[in-house]
Amino acid sequence: MIFIAYRYFYTSISGIKLRNQELLRQADELNKQLDLLSEKERKAKREADIACNAKDKLLSLISHEIRTPMNGVMGMATLMEATDLNNEQLEYIETILSCSKSLLTNIDEILISDMLDFSKVDSESLELSLKNFDLRNCIEEVLNMFAGKAAEAGLDLVYQIDKDVPIQITSDYKRLQQILINLVENAVRFTSQGEVFITVNLITTTSAGQLQLGFTVRDTGSGVSEDKLEHIFKGVLPTDYSTVNKQINKGFGLVICKRLIEKMGGQITLASSPGHGSTFVFSILTTASQQAVPDFAGNEMIGFEGSQILIVEDNLTSNAVLNSQLEQWKLLPALATSGKQALEILSQVSVDLVITDLVMPEMDGIQLSQLIKSRYPKIPIILLNPVNDERHKQYEEIFSATISKPVKQHSLFDTILTELRHKNNSVTGNRASHQIPDNFSEMYPLRILVAEDNPVNQKWIKKILSKIGYQCEIAENGKAVLEIVSHKHFDLILMDVQMPEMDGMEATRMIRVCLETQPVIVAMTANVMQGDREECIQSGMNDYISKPVELTVLLKVLEKWALSIRGKKQHFSAGKQAR
Repeated sequence: MIFIAYRYFYTSISGIKLRNQELLRQADELNKQLDLLSEKERKAKREADIACNAKDKLLSLISHEIRTPMNGVMGMATLMEATDLNNEQLEYIETILSCSKSLLTNIDEILISDMLDFSKVDSESLELSLKNFDLRNCIEEVLNMFAGKAAEAGLDLVYQIDKDVPIQITSDYKRLQQILINLVENAVRFTSQGEVFITVNLITTTSAGQLQLGFTVRDTGSGVSEDKLEHIFKGVLPTDYSTVNKQINKGFGLVICKRLIEKMGGQITLASSPGHGSTFVFSILTTASQQAVPDFAGNEMIGFEGSQILIVEDNLTSNAVLNSQLEQWKLLPALATSGKQALEILSQVSVDLVITDLVMPEMDGIQLSQLIKSRYPKIPIILLNPVNDERHKQYEEIFSATISKPVKQHSLFDTILTELRHKNNSVTGNRASHQIPDNFSEMYPLRILVAEDNPVNQKWIKKILSKIGYQCEIAENGKAVLEIVSHKHFDLILMDVQMPEMDGMEATRMIRVCLETQPVIVAMTANVMQGDREECIQSGMNDYISKPVELTVLLKVLEKWALSIRGKKQHFSAGKQAR
């Protein structure tokens, strides 16, 4: 009996062992299949990443290769425009420049459209690419994409970053821009009047040092009814929307936004009602950048603190944002929402500078500026001008400077500082003229080195600098730049980016490390994709000019840095005498 039980037990144990071995074999087979699937997924992801990077590089290369020869075309046409021409010749030149600008606009719109299409891919498999960047520049680039459409619709594009938000942050630059592009695109498309307003605030700081930033994109458009809100961030959308609610037909872009935001550690909500606009609110987790990135012009109006600036802007949001910005620069803004109110303020307050919008009811910026010039001829006037609106060109003698809307902070800062310096130095004359000033180099002396590998562009920049009195040196690549600056000092280097042997950014980084006396380095490049200016600044450059180079922009940059260098020398000299 015991023997039979033992045999039964032994047989059972053997059977269990056999079943275990079979299960282990099956498990091993399943693991191999899973490993094979995982490897296929990893391979597919690697291939997708390589394809995406190749696509980005291709777009950048296309843009660069078109803009580089266009710089020569537009540069030479600008030079010819400044010579003695009859009316017929001048008309031909203006047509060349106009068509060239239209071509560049079309190229930019194609590249922007491609980027928007790419942003519609499923984001679940996306990995964040964290890097240091300028938050202000990130937002300004997005608003600049829609400046033309906003100007056609008469919309104001405005943004404001709270004081306690660090401007330099570490996050995914492209993903943040994709989110903002989708939200601003919707806002502009379905807002017929009023504004699109972006704000950024600091929600909280975690114990680990992470920052939770809050973003708001608010418009004054048609809005969305309450019963449709639940479908906004879902992949399946109803098909019976009214005309008022067409904007959520772009809902798949919003689905991508939601997934990207969640990937970045945040959430997104929408508050809206028909006829009262829409407000998207989202957050992301980020950190303050530990990398110091040079600013374009610092953040202080040294020597001009307390200057009285009159702001004339009928849009209350724009008015408030400009007021806040000027106060941060220690200026004293006075606010007017109409031409009539501005004239009343001028009759009561001594004003150093006027900043006026062009498009205003009852009395526009041109009419107001004509009255101001007739009564107060010494007050400089800065015009805030919608992009592509050229009405002000018939009245160039009225305005000291023009800033395109949406207003970029560094442009506003540079222009205000330049005009206050001009007023202080009693500089007169029409600086907005197309004619090149003969004594420009005497007013703004600079020793200039140009890094440029394209022969046509070398010829153009050398010619234009020669016409305004500068004798520049040319370096064909970054290595040549390093060789020249090792034994000769320059105040300013106009640095191309894409050059053989050593590019402009690598050369800049070497200069920042090796030279004791540092020159001002200005990127002069056909790299104009989103983030290109940011990369130039991060490499150590002080400023940025995109190709094709506009003569007025080049003159303004040269003037700005010549005055900055002069101011530093005077400050150093005064400090030395005091010691």
